[in-house]
Amino acid sequence: MRSSDLAGCAGITVRTLRHYHQIGLLEEPARSGNGYRDYNTHALVRVLRIRRLVGLGFSLTQIATMLDGNDPPSDSVFDALDTEYAAQIENLTRQRELLAHLRRYGAFPDLPPEIAAFHSVLRDSGLPEGAAATDRDHTLLLMHLIGPEGQDYLRTIYELLSRPDRASSVAAAMTVWASLDGESTSDEIMQLADQLIDLFLPVIAELAALTTDFEDFPGPPERVFQQHTTNYLSPAQQAVLEKVRVGIAHPAEAAKGRPLHDAEGQPRAL
Repeated sequence: MRSSDLAGCAGITVRTLRHYHQIGLLEEPARSGNGYRDYNTHALVRVLRIRRLVGLGFSLTQIATMLDGNDPPSDSVFDALDTEYAAQIENLTRQRELLAHLRRYGAFPDLPPEIAAFHSVLRDSGLPEGAAATDRDHTLLLMHLIGPEGQDYLRTIYELLSRPDRASSVAAAMTVWASLDGESTSDEIMQLADQLIDLFLPVIAELAALTTDFEDFPGPPERVFQQHTTNYLSPAQQAVLEKVRVGIAHPAEAAKGRPLHDAEGQPRAL
């Protein structure tokens, strides 16, 4: 058999066959008078053994030892491979659960699953798809910046923001946020900043009352946020973010000169 015949019969590529030669798993036969390598059935059986062992998950290094040995692998070799497969099964099971979770809430697959349920509430409360996509992108970035230790913090914030008594207001503010661009006026920026401050101040108070786990959570340094948002957020969004940051840090100062009621006539949070 020529190399192409052997490869086709064994169900591998000629390139794989050559790789087996290079790493010493399969001896190269001498070339015949016409210049072609001539493989016999023994070579086919050896390649079939290699394929079988590869299919079971053994490494090529392990296979090299097995091919010419007379004893089966030790229990430790089987145990290690079994442990690896158990981990893969656990990971695949978790991935399936995540897919089911995202599907349940009609979420895009790239939305962090921790907030899928709350994002669904906000969409049902009037958040349009365009604004939802903007928030999804921003949340994905924020989840990455705060790291695993901050994901429960962000999830809890979303849970509080999506409560029935404030979900519609949050959806409306997020819609305006997504629409901010170079044409946005200073009044629009200030009005949205005020709305977000009014929304976030009670949320932060509730967050502190719920648990002490988040009291010392620092989040990423300010420079990290600036590095990743300077060219990502629009200037208007950056302006709103800065005003909200100052307003939350110094609520008494932010409240000076603001009307006592919002645009709908409701008392502002002080």
